[in-house]
Amino acid sequence: MKSLPPLDMHAHVSPDTTPEDLEKYGAVVFAATRSLHEAEAVLTRRDAVTIWGVGCHPGLVGAQRSFSESAFASALHSTPYVSEIGLDGSSRVDMGVQIATLTSILKVAADNPRLLAIHSFDATSRVLDVIEQGGARGVILHWWLGDEHETKRAVRLGCYFSVNFSMVSRYERMTLIPTDRMLTETDHSSGDRFSPRPRQPGRVQPAEASVASSRGMTTDQFRRQVWKNFVTLVGTVAPVTKLMPVAVQRMIQYAETLPAD
Repeated sequence: MKSLPPLDMHAHVSPDTTPEDLEKYGAVVFAATRSLHEAEAVLTRRDAVTIWGVGCHPGLVGAQRSFSESAFASALHSTPYVSEIGLDGSSRVDMGVQIATLTSILKVAADNPRLLAIHSFDATSRVLDVIEQGGARGVILHWWLGDEHETKRAVRLGCYFSVNFSMVSRYERMTLIPTDRMLTETDHSSGDRFSPRPRQPGRVQPAEASVASSRGMTTDQFRRQVWKNFVTLVGTVAPVTKLMPVAVQRMIQYAETLPAD
């Protein structure tokens, strides 16, 4: 059986990193941007295995202040991936402004479905409220830290969860996240700050090993499960596949043929 590469659903990558340098990591990387301005610098790129997103980070005053629904909608045509968006209870940005921005983004995405990586630090319940009200599909809760009730609610809403090494080594409620809803991320350079070196986008192996061990799986089994989960998630927002690099489309096609473990 052919092997699939590591899948990093959330990493922060400098826009001036070359496609060649990213390919050296040997992983499929979903690169989150923090603002529409940052996204403008990368969405014309055609990397072989890196998917650049369009985002508006809830913790950045400038990104929130300059957000434009029309500019976001225009940028969305160039990418299958929206990140980093969400709510942050520790942000200096007024929560009302954050909610308005996230609601606007989800409204646009309702008509143009995309993979949506959502930040929820110190605002987990409020994030779920906005997701439920907007009827969002393709939701990935990035670095989720919700309590038992919130996690069960997120599962009922159809959310997936991207887990990094910092999360799996410290989050007491990891067992509440179903294995068939898990994806992997580094959240480089935050979520992998305590990972074994080298710390770089795409290096999800420490998180894979930790989760696999806790669930009685081999790391190969868990990686295949992550790819199968990814295929299922992509199927909920099917039009996004054609916006991905050809090499990644082929990986998805292969992952669709994987038998159940």
